[in-house]
Amino acid sequence: MRRVIPHLPSKERPFWRGQAIAVAAIATTLVCRAAVDPFINGDLYFTLLFPTVVAAGLFGGAWSAISTAFFGALLVAYFWIPPRFSFSFSNDGLVRLIAFWVVASTIIALTTFVHVVLDALVREQERAATIAREMRHRVQNSLTLIQAVARQTFRSTSDLREAQNMLMARLAALGHAQDLIDEVVDDDIDVEELVRTAVMPFEAHRFVMEGPPLRLSKDGAVSFALLIHELATNAAKYGALSNRSGIVEISWSQESLHRGCLKWQERFGPPVAQPSRAGFGTKLLRSAFPEGKGDTTVLFEPDGVRCTVYFPVRADGNDGGKTAPLGDTATVTQQLAAH
Repeated sequence: MRRVIPHLPSKERPFWRGQAIAVAAIATTLVCRAAVDPFINGDLYFTLLFPTVVAAGLFGGAWSAISTAFFGALLVAYFWIPPRFSFSFSNDGLVRLIAFWVVASTIIALTTFVHVVLDALVREQERAATIAREMRHRVQNSLTLIQAVARQTFRSTSDLREAQNMLMARLAALGHAQDLIDEVVDDDIDVEELVRTAVMPFEAHRFVMEGPPLRLSKDGAVSFALLIHELATNAAKYGALSNRSGIVEISWSQESLHRGCLKWQERFGPPVAQPSRAGFGTKLLRSAFPEGKGDTTVLFEPDGVRCTVYFPVRADGNDGGKTAPLGDTATVTQQLAAH
């Protein structure tokens, strides 16, 4: 049985192929019945049709089995039920023919059920394989991203305690973003939810957020959340969140059909200046999006850091359309590792 199951057709069973199988099954039955006819004294009219109906149902589908049972039984009755070579059946012959069709209909129902179960198993097997591929992809990307984050974190400071704290904060941000992504059933995720998750470790009352519903793909959600978290981290260390009066204004909008814009504006913080060298945050801002998919600009103004992020979004944030792909984790980590 294990050797037979892989050869059974699933999902697609073309009608023409089923009828070809039915013709072959009927021809095989007639040949075999003629071969054994001298040895059975004209008895067992439909016995050899039962296995062929089963075979036609399994390998050709329901209509193949129906054709085999209907036309095969008529031909067997024509050739062997008295009066032979005639469709004028006696009462006994007619009863035998109807009885066969009743039993054959049960066989056809069973073979159809087998195909329903087989189709369901194939769908689940394909779904499991898809999930397994996605999980491998996610794990590989997550490990690569963690390696890139750790490498850049330890490069940016010589203080091991500070590097440890920075690394733990960044990994926590990654974890929160991944938790949010796992909770979302759709292929897209809401920008507001992602931003709120990214700034969750900081003082929530110091963030002013506004913007329409926008959605981006899950593939780029982790990179996007890490980018926002890095902006908040820098603000807590050097910018508006480093004192008691500073605030951060975050707004987003849809600039065009497939393009969104997020603006980060720090206010009432200490004076800021252009850093002398590019740190992890600056490198992340530069590499968050692959070429042509998005853009980021950072201005170190006297009243606070101003960052503008352009990113691809779904054409309509309120329907089931597809989202233009944001730079995925693999792209970001490859570009980070190169710096």
